[in-house]
Amino acid sequence: MILFEQPSATGILASAAIIIAALGSGCRLMPRGGPVPQDLAVARRLSNEGLSAADRNDLVHAESLLERAVKSCPTDIDARRHYADVLWRRGERMEAVTQISEALRLSPGEVALCLDGGQMYMELGLLDDADRLAAEAVGVAPGSAAAWHLRGQVALARGRADEALADFHRALAIEPEDRDVLLDTAEVYRRLGRPQRCLATLAILGETYGPNQTPAHVLALEGQAHEAAGRPLDALESYRQAVARGGSTPDLEARMAALASPATDGTGIIRR
Repeated sequence: MILFEQPSATGILASAAIIIAALGSGCRLMPRGGPVPQDLAVARRLSNEGLSAADRNDLVHAESLLERAVKSCPTDIDARRHYADVLWRRGERMEAVTQISEALRLSPGEVALCLDGGQMYMELGLLDDADRLAAEAVGVAPGSAAAWHLRGQVALARGRADEALADFHRALAIEPEDRDVLLDTAEVYRRLGRPQRCLATLAILGETYGPNQTPAHVLALEGQAHEAAGRPLDALESYRQAVARGGSTPDLEARMAALASPATDGTGIIRR
């Protein structure tokens, strides 16, 4: 005969506390195999509609829908994350950070939230907060290339190029063809005065694009590396290609003018 042990008073109280917490949170806890709570279902519907509006670049409507989603289910992490993204795109940056911060409070250590929040903090110049979230993301997900990339970006923003380079290499070991990481790695090499390594990294980056598809900003960086390596004619050609692809800037035009000046005899070296 199998005897069933009577639950203790402590166990009953603990179970009751869990049930009360679940009821209080409303949409936070979904019953397994059961129906989705109505407030969560509404939030998900509004979130999907908001994402569709954002895809159409109708950000005003997207913001309205996602705000309603968050109000319907304040503990829906995805709704807050999408809402923060749209707020950020609309220029409402502090409100976007507020939404991400609340999402992180509800779900500490969520890697996607750490990455989003860290990127926002970095662009706002709040490097201590960005560094904290980047370190948290790396600690939780050491196999995430995006986490190492963010940590490297923060290091680079702090002027610690060597640390940034090490983090970018960790990211590339995980995702060797990540275009953003390759571009940042090339930029670090340029800042460190290593133009040959910069050019080698840009060559790898260029292979990820189709023929004649390399973006203007990549070609402009290539031109700077050629200049630093003492190859003015190659630099001029890279700059010309960058301009042809819509990358003209005052600085780029000035560099081209200097390289093409008759006074330099086409070599970038002023004749005496």
